[in-house]
This record gives sequence, C-alpha cells and structure tokens, in this order.
Amino acid sequence: MRAAGVAALAVAGLVGVAAPPASAAPAAPRECGQLRITDSLPVPAQGQEVRRRVVVDGQCRLTYESVQVSRVSGVAGGGTYRTSSDMYDCCNILMTSLTTRTDEHSSTYDTHVNREPWDAGWTVEKVSRSAGESTRAEFSYRGIFDPTGRWYHNTHDTSVTIAADGTATCRQSVTLRHTFIGWHWEHSCSF
Repeated sequence: MRAAGVAALAVAGLVGVAAPPASAAPAAPRECGQLRITDSLPVPAQGQEVRRRVVVDGQCRLTYESVQVSRVSGVAGGGTYRTSSDMYDCCNILMTSLTTRTDEHSSTYDTHVNREPWDAGWTVEKVSRSAGESTRAEFSYRGIFDPTGRWYHNTHDTSVTIAADGTATCRQSVTLRHTFIGWHWEHSCSF
C-alpha cells in the first residue's frame, strides 16, 4: 500500500514537472501597429544599383542596414532611373511592390502583389501619379490572415528628383496600417 502511494505521488510529481507553466507558452507574433518608413538613396553610377534593407526589430523599432552597391545589367540604362519599394513579411515573402522607371520624357511603373490560391491575398487598390516623378500605389489585403479586408493596407511612394546640376536622388517610403516584427522593407535605386 505504501509503495503504491509513493508511486502515485511520483507519477503526479512527474506530470506536474513535465507540464510547462502557462507563462512559458509561445507568444503570438508581436503586432507593431501603423508604421511609416522613409529613406532616400543617391543615384549610383550607370550600371550600378544601390539597395537598403530596413527591418522591424523585436521592439518594433526600425533597423536601417547599410547601403549595398552592386553591378546590374539590363535593369536600367540609356538615361533611365529605376527606383523600387518592396515590402516583405517575416518569412521573406514579397507582399507588395512598386517599381518606377523615369527618363527625361516619361515615367512608367510596375506593381507586384502576393496572391493566395483561392482568389485572395494582396490587391492593388489604386495607383496615382503626381506631376513630375512621384508615383503612389495603395494595396489592400483580404485573405487567410484577415478575412475582413480591413486590417492590412500598404501604401508605397517612389520618386526620382533630378537636380539642375544633373545629380539625382531616389526617394521611397512605405506606410503600413499594421506591422509585425520581422517584416522588412527593401528599396533600391539604379541608373
């Protein structure tokens, strides 16, 4: 009888030790609220691209990584400036993107959205252009992470400013209605 009681207590003790406390349960990804990220990059020499990544860290702060310079072929050229604004989630999936190409005569743009297989995901709501070199694209999301379509909304702005002395600057920004840690923004400029 005594041995059975000790065995029962030992099993109860093991069960109690094996179960983690409620506070040790994994936390849900941290939501950081609305966030606006802005930056500018100098236009590099022809045939080169400058790119920077900005990460939303674990404290919902922005970490600006160093500017990377690389050689590119076929991206721009012949007096065409190219600027891009790309928003990625924490799994490195490109959610929304705006790319603008500008030369002395015209400006064109491309957008990209990540769609889900059941006719859901990110959608381009509208693209507007101002006089000059500025383009704005607004994106909404309705899908597995938000069936209402009211939670996520990304707005990308890109522009190229060409000064009288011929130097140029690419300016990009993204405004996110809701943001999570680990999301990151990449923007670039090439000539």
